[in-house]
Amino acid sequence: MNQFCLRGLRRVGLLLLLIPVLPAWADTVWHCSRAPMAEHVAGSRPDAGDLFALAHQDGADDVIQISVTDLIDVYSGVSVRLSGLPLSACFMPVNDPTTVKAMRDLGLSADVSSALARKSSIARNNLYRITDEEEMKACIKRRHPAVGYLNRAQVTEQLAPCF
Repeated sequence: MNQFCLRGLRRVGLLLLLIPVLPAWADTVWHCSRAPMAEHVAGSRPDAGDLFALAHQDGADDVIQISVTDLIDVYSGVSVRLSGLPLSACFMPVNDPTTVKAMRDLGLSADVSSALARKSSIARNNLYRITDEEEMKACIKRRHPAVGYLNRAQVTEQLAPCF
């Protein structure tokens, strides 16, 4: 084998070693808002009729429970309600890698959600465009019940992972 082929094979081998690491850079963790303390009584669980949807697994009692269908609906501009309140969805710019990954995981286009937030009065009330992860956390806190996504799992008094 000539020298160029060997260099090419080494590069391909190095790339193959890096491939398992690449998805970790763009992983998204869906976060849901937690019930404000005034609404949550320690040790109590919500009645089955008060649960949001079919639920995440192993979540804290005070984190809203939603299904993937709820996520798809709210990011598609469909009104989703929890105990009479609209579910809000927060999202970062359409060119943000986390947004691209999050929307792709739902089978959606980030451009569509962004356009809905600008054009539809229903969606405008439920879809909130923000600029970065700090604003994402603030949006989820401020818009309870709300959902959003971050690069890594975070637990605060206002939000926790829900998928």
